[in-house]
Amino acid sequence: NMRNMDLENIYRWMLAVSSFYGYATTVYISGIIDSTIVLNCSIQGLSPQLSIIWIGPPKETYYSMQDHIYLENIPKDLKPRLRIVGNFRRGFYNLQIKDLHFSDTGFYICHQFRSSINNEYFYLDVIGLNVTVSKPSYVGEIGSSITLGCIISSKSSDVSEVRWYFHSNSGYHPLEPTRNRGKYSIPTPENPSLTIEKLDLNDVGPYMCSATIENRLNVNSTTTHLSLLDSKEHRKVIFILGLICFLLVLLVVTVLVLRKNKPMFFLQIAYTFQKAEDDDSKLWDAFISFKSQDADHKFVSSKLYMKLETQLGYKLCIHHKDFLPGKAIANNIVDCIANSRRTILIISREYLQGGYTTFELEMAHAEMISTKSKHKIIPVLLDKYENLQGLMDDTLKHLIQTVTYITWPGETSQRDVKTFWKRLELSMPKRSRKLCIRSDENTPLLSSWLDSSA
Repeated sequence: NMRNMDLENIYRWMLAVSSFYGYATTVYISGIIDSTIVLNCSIQGLSPQLSIIWIGPPKETYYSMQDHIYLENIPKDLKPRLRIVGNFRRGFYNLQIKDLHFSDTGFYICHQFRSSINNEYFYLDVIGLNVTVSKPSYVGEIGSSITLGCIISSKSSDVSEVRWYFHSNSGYHPLEPTRNRGKYSIPTPENPSLTIEKLDLNDVGPYMCSATIENRLNVNSTTTHLSLLDSKEHRKVIFILGLICFLLVLLVVTVLVLRKNKPMFFLQIAYTFQKAEDDDSKLWDAFISFKSQDADHKFVSSKLYMKLETQLGYKLCIHHKDFLPGKAIANNIVDCIANSRRTILIISREYLQGGYTTFELEMAHAEMISTKSKHKIIPVLLDKYENLQGLMDDTLKHLIQTVTYITWPGETSQRDVKTFWKRLELSMPKRSRKLCIRSDENTPLLSSWLDSSA
């Protein structure tokens, strides 16, 4: 209180002196801590030879001449926060102070050089208070209650009172909790929020929170708007939002399931719009990577080869018939994969024991990466994934997680077998025309290989 009395006495003294000598009226300005404020001053209508000099704390420091800041005179913490703004051509040289500090409190003089009667005086009082609403808008339900949040940040300033204002056709007017008992809560500096009971249509509109500092200054927040929904409308909105959330979850789950287990319908659509791939220089439609064990060998020769090449006309690269004699096996593998549009992995327990099948897998994976997935890998599992997972290396596990695999169903169900072959066919390269291999085109080496599997 003593501080306030001193400031008021100084202010009255400055006002009296300035009025007596014909100076401009002293302007008392309050600024919020950490905010930006502009003190306006101009030489409009005066001699163009006059110059504006700004003087301010501490100890009547010279800040500027026209739009030039005297950096050598100003304290370090004040230098980056000062700026001269305005329309200089029209004589406006306003002092802008950013990020207000308590040390900015004091008298400021807009001194018009070579003029003794046109100085302008300002007293800036920096207030350590900031008032904000918690949310820009609230939605309530008719007949219910709602709490409008208010946040008061105070730095060395005592808040003596908190009030809420409501905007109607006649402007903002204060809410009176004591006159409307049970309607409004009583806001306090400790709990500045406002609770409104039994909401009705008269409560719709903008609200503003205001804090009073030391019984002399009000600091207002921005407005928050309250709107209402009746019970039926509220339930309708909740139902619609719930339905939207359910559909989104269903969509995500469906996409994840379809990505892992593509139904025939989607495979057929994708195959229909797929471009033909037999117009390149590749020699084979698919390279078959399998283990030369009895079960795997029999599956490839008596089922896979007979279906894909003999019946459907695809050209398959099988090491028994297509590897060049005398050429290193590794080189044969690399060249055959590079000249094939697909690699079909026949994965079984024996396949996962290692050997050249591991090398074939790595080369096919490298080819898929280098061709940006133009060369595709089709994993065919001869056993359930759960039974093979523990035997897979990291490369194959990663591949299985990113590429759709097909599981051989066995001979238990003709429907499942038919679905298996259809899915495999739709995974093969699309051709511009169908080709069928006649039985008389079999080479002696191929015939010998087929006979060995019989």
